[in-house]
Amino acid sequence: MSTLRLGGALVDRVAEQSLPVPLGLLTDDAAFLSRRVAQLPGGFLDQESMTFRFSSHSWVLVVDGLTVLIDPCTGNGRKGRGPYFDDLEVPFLERLAEAGAPADTVDIVFCTHLHHDHCGWNTTQVDGTWVPTFPNATYLFVDQEYRRWDTANPDEHPNDFNPSTFDECVRPIVDAGLAKVISTPYVVSPSLTVEPAPGHTVGHTMVRLDSDGVLAYFSGDAFHHPVQLTRPELHLPGCDDLATAIATRQSLVRRALDEGAFLFPAHFPAPHYGHLADDGEEVYFVPGGAPNADDPRAATGVQNLE
Repeated sequence: MSTLRLGGALVDRVAEQSLPVPLGLLTDDAAFLSRRVAQLPGGFLDQESMTFRFSSHSWVLVVDGLTVLIDPCTGNGRKGRGPYFDDLEVPFLERLAEAGAPADTVDIVFCTHLHHDHCGWNTTQVDGTWVPTFPNATYLFVDQEYRRWDTANPDEHPNDFNPSTFDECVRPIVDAGLAKVISTPYVVSPSLTVEPAPGHTVGHTMVRLDSDGVLAYFSGDAFHHPVQLTRPELHLPGCDDLATAIATRQSLVRRALDEGAFLFPAHFPAPHYGHLADDGEEVYFVPGGAPNADDPRAATGVQNLE
């Protein structure tokens, strides 16, 4: 994906990996899939295997004089994360540098939630010790999410797919004095605000960009696939609070549609982002639509709505 311009902000995607996930975990409604998914780019549905490409990636925003990294994936050399995620060896940091954000230039690191695939690159291992990857950054952690995963909290209730994540990926940041625990809503800069989007985890959040009249939501795991934009009740396993997750999806769909805002989820396949439209019967996903940074038309607004 080329660098995008959203108002005064530049946006890049940094890939870690992608993996196949059965779409049947969300829905096997053939008529619905034919109507709303079959026309999307191929990564949203492989008709032969009935899978979609689950993309693990981070978003880099350059805005208001800050370089902001959102959801730094799983990281190399982890254990206990499960198939596809254990023992990764990928050039994520090299890709980050290619996107114009070498690790020592990142100003803000933000995790929409503290599942392992959203905070892993917070740290890297040096001589057997997990240390901060981004030494000049402030790492923002939302208070409710921090408490939910803190292994020192006697009420914590980790999922079996998220072992050791807090102690490897969060506590070293705190020990290094780079952490800031925040409550929401939280203003990061004039263009960026952290807002609550609970349900997937109890403290799950998103980042709202409002720059020169262009709006976008970096929505983490509020959505895993566009079918959830049309039918917010569809879900993958693993939500802390499913009813709240559905309500969050419903609210965000309405906001994004009413505002003409882009959605930048954490796991959509290429082109990895888009916006919403309504044909009078259903809300549906329209992939892409933002101008490339080097496009002379890259001023404001959504382009190529259909």
